[in-house]
Amino acid sequence: MKKVIFCGLVLLATACNVAPTKTDVENNLKSAMNSYLNTQPGIDSAKVKFNIQTVTYFEDTTFYECEFKVKETRGNWDTIGVMTARVSKDFVTVKRKS
Repeated sequence: MKKVIFCGLVLLATACNVAPTKTDVENNLKSAMNSYLNTQPGIDSAKVKFNIQTVTYFEDTTFYECEFKVKETRGNWDTIGVMTARVSKDFVTVKRKS
């Protein structure tokens, strides 16, 4: 009887751990990069705005390898470019590649 209860609890615990959807991951990656770019020291957020257009990513064991299409706006001037970065699985740490 104890084995049945234990197996039931293990099954319940693993069933509740839902994997994030692709859309959730993309939105979290965009949000992490947007936050990183707009809060860097030396960036005047009143003059320069970054907006993440798209993200392409590869999931590794501890991070996401990402390529972002970014729109930068300064007053009447804007440009679109590509930035690459590694984002941790918890979407807190962003490390840009040069």
